[in-house]
Amino acid sequence: MSSLLLDIQNLNIDFPTARGTFRAVHGLNLQVQAGEIVAIVGESGSGKSVSMLALGRLLSENAILKADKLDYCYNGKMFRTLECSEQEMRLLRQHSIAYVFQEPMSALHPLFTCGFQVIEGVCSSGLLSKKEATSKAYALFEELRLPDPERIFHAYPHQLSGGQRQRVMLAMALMSDPDLVIADEPTTALDSVLQRAVIEIMANACKKRNAGLILISHDINVVRDYSDKTLVMYHGNLMETGITEQVLAQPVHPYTKALIACRPSFRSRNFSLPTINRLLEQDGDQFRELPFEAEAYPMRQLSEEIVCSIRNLRVSYPGRRKFVALNGIDLDVYKGETLGIVGESGSGKSTLAKVLTGLVTEYSGVLNYAFGDQSSRKVFARKVQMVFQDPYASLNPNQSVMDCLAEVLKVHRICPSAEIERSVHELLLEVGLKVEDAHKYPHEFSGGQRQRISIARALAVQPEIIVCDESVSALDVSVQAQILNLLKRLQISRDLTYLFITHDLDVVSYFSDRLLVLRNGEIVESGKTRRIVEDPQSTYCRELFAPVRHEMKTYD
Repeated sequence: MSSLLLDIQNLNIDFPTARGTFRAVHGLNLQVQAGEIVAIVGESGSGKSVSMLALGRLLSENAILKADKLDYCYNGKMFRTLECSEQEMRLLRQHSIAYVFQEPMSALHPLFTCGFQVIEGVCSSGLLSKKEATSKAYALFEELRLPDPERIFHAYPHQLSGGQRQRVMLAMALMSDPDLVIADEPTTALDSVLQRAVIEIMANACKKRNAGLILISHDINVVRDYSDKTLVMYHGNLMETGITEQVLAQPVHPYTKALIACRPSFRSRNFSLPTINRLLEQDGDQFRELPFEAEAYPMRQLSEEIVCSIRNLRVSYPGRRKFVALNGIDLDVYKGETLGIVGESGSGKSTLAKVLTGLVTEYSGVLNYAFGDQSSRKVFARKVQMVFQDPYASLNPNQSVMDCLAEVLKVHRICPSAEIERSVHELLLEVGLKVEDAHKYPHEFSGGQRQRISIARALAVQPEIIVCDESVSALDVSVQAQILNLLKRLQISRDLTYLFITHDLDVVSYFSDRLLVLRNGEIVESGKTRRIVEDPQSTYCRELFAPVRHEMKTYD
């Protein structure tokens, strides 16, 4: 029988700033029953994460919280969390409320092994002995499909892939058998098969324990398949709420309709994607739907000119046991194409990207570029650039945008010193930013804007090849659409070749010309995108692309 686990009524969250008080959340109402899965969706800055951090009193000290109710039930007793002592809140966080944060590399301590961090909480609180905790951690690692649990247990965070680190965070959350799990984008770094496996594990674990699960996500497909109830938020306001199937299949609010429309698909691959600001116009609390006509991209005949050729590429990393990251890769990359590279976490995608960009130099095999080799780093960097997954980590926080881009232009002598400022301004305008943004710092931008800066930095040296390593995976659907439109427009205007690494099958089906599917460091299949998605030859690819295939069959 269900019982009320969480009751939030009229929650308001304010932050004092130099320009006055900023209201991050406006009058949020939310109830979670034991055993219920509630999804919260919305763009970046909509108040999803900050609302849930407020429940555990994990916001900064200057946050001002007000609510008619912010109550949580533990052991049959309702705690008014705004009035709880720090000791009571520590008890709730240790035994009943578990968080899975979006950025595992930031959440995990770099100086401790993953296993130590997973068992530390339950050991220090006396829930389990070290032996019992270790045994449970191994079982959770296996349940979460982590390869070689012993190696993962003794590894440090930097020795794992992004998806593996995320699953370590999930194991840490489930160690104490919590009553409520708050998962903030828990599958961002996972491939589609693993996404569903992990969410299913979390959902089943919560149902089995009659625990609640709050799933913060921008992935509409995951939300549709696994949540009971969905909340849609925008700029701190609750736009729409209800049973998930009803909210997503028959949305009432214009914002919900626009959010769903921004999602890329194979059907729209030859056209630009809509974004929220192209679909909606807001006047105070009122929203007006705008007509949108997608821009058709010119049809391209793929070139037969090979710009990069790889034969029998092998990469291994030393350790307690030798780990083979890539095993006998053969690959040709053609000028002007977008080669999508997909595969589960730890399949070797990022290692391949690092080899291609010269960041990993210890390998065997043959790697040839049409424009030369990697012997001169400076010359090579002008031909091959990379756009990383996390723009905030890849940008220097102490450099303004002007300094960041000017440094690239100076080092590579792209233009005379007198023209550097003008060139920086042109780069910013080309990626959809403003000239006045040149004197801002990375922390003053949104995630999508920071990714535009990273793209501008890559473009500064006028490269032929750009490797995009999960460059849109952490962005909400509207910003993701903006970046994909930008990348497509730049490819056409500059005749760029993309190696596009992602686990998002909707994105890769929309964006790529050819696909390379990796698993355990080996190529499972390669070929034109439509052929692989519509008629995969391997069992693994049939399972991987099953969610996309239905749409492919209805495409004209």
